[in-house]
Amino acid sequence: MSAKHPSLFDSFLFTLRQCVSNLACAPFFCFAIFFYSFYYCWPYMEQLPDHLNIVAVDEDMTPLSRRLIQELKASPSVHVEFQAADQKEAERIMRQGGVSAILIIPPNFERNTVRDIPTALVLVSNGAFIVKARVSMNGAAGPLQEVVTGAIAGHLLEHGIPLDKLAQVKNRAPAFVFQPMFNTVNGYLNFTVPIVFVIIIQTVFTAGIGMLLNDWFWRRKYPYALALAMRSFPHFIAMYLPFFILAFLWTMYIEGASFAFHGVNAFRNVPATLAVSAVFSFAITSMAVMIAALCKRLRYIVQIIVPTSIPCVFLSGNLFPWQNFPEPILLFSKLLPSTPAAGAMLRASQAGATISEVVFPYLAHLLLLGMIFFTAAVLILRRYANDEQSLAQIKDLRDGIQNERLEKELTPKQLGKILGHVPDA
Repeated sequence: MSAKHPSLFDSFLFTLRQCVSNLACAPFFCFAIFFYSFYYCWPYMEQLPDHLNIVAVDEDMTPLSRRLIQELKASPSVHVEFQAADQKEAERIMRQGGVSAILIIPPNFERNTVRDIPTALVLVSNGAFIVKARVSMNGAAGPLQEVVTGAIAGHLLEHGIPLDKLAQVKNRAPAFVFQPMFNTVNGYLNFTVPIVFVIIIQTVFTAGIGMLLNDWFWRRKYPYALALAMRSFPHFIAMYLPFFILAFLWTMYIEGASFAFHGVNAFRNVPATLAVSAVFSFAITSMAVMIAALCKRLRYIVQIIVPTSIPCVFLSGNLFPWQNFPEPILLFSKLLPSTPAAGAMLRASQAGATISEVVFPYLAHLLLLGMIFFTAAVLILRRYANDEQSLAQIKDLRDGIQNERLEKELTPKQLGKILGHVPDA
């Protein structure tokens, strides 16, 4: 850059170079999301169940129901850890931990089975345990059906049921009524992973922008991109755009190449996904600049941002019931871009919903947050325009402009005389 007032493009390029070269923030902008895209997805590419720990509720209290529970206890795939008198007691046991689901044998189960009346068992999974809920919903059907059909066939054989009837029972096992609490698509990879990546992108960029601006605020003179952004709205946009572009490109990478590689549903509705990604990038960039401006020279931005990102997964409202949180926590969750972004991205990218059908309320929420954070960031930075470090940078810029004008107005001989390089004639 020559000794002149920096252009908007100069400020844009300076900020972009700092994003990819400043050691304080380059790992966040260049490597973190790429690393997470493999580190986080890979363990969930094979969604195979290991074993299922359950608490059984016998509402039938018949020889068949008791036999079914005994055979479940002997199964290597299904562990009956407890027996409860009713569903309320079973829910209390599940809340205490140690079990993944409640198996309910309904009343008249034996009678309906003997009379060939269609019947069902009920399996209630715990929505608070994300992975266990996925195992309960997806992995329970196979081992449970095998044990149940075997128990029913043995019971009917003891009661003299003909062999042809037993064959029909074996081929027509009772249905399972699954009650998913939150994970309505019955999968971890295609449901929870997209939600978590929304929080990861939000966390990484909030930390990265915070670290970069923190480094700038600690310098003897603010970099010209920051000093001019405090005084000029166009220069604020020039400083802001590199953050937004990087956030948008990394969101596209996750929803595109990364999810395609790992087999995650994505881009089911391309226009809606692009719209959500753009507004989400706007919201998190605005929030990050606002937080960085508020923190200014606080050295612990990463230590604050990263641990507080973990509750955002549950505050999104998709994996844990909102009604379990106090009202102040619910209000706080509405201020996080990840809350509407998770719902919007799941519906647009993973499920293919259109903006007009489903996504618009989430998109409007995101856009409102972005506008509030953006306005706050501009106003907060304006307050620092008269900082000593900011004034020092502006003085240097003005001196450079004045020197450039002098160089243009004076002849080489006059300029040399002033600088002492040419002796008097």
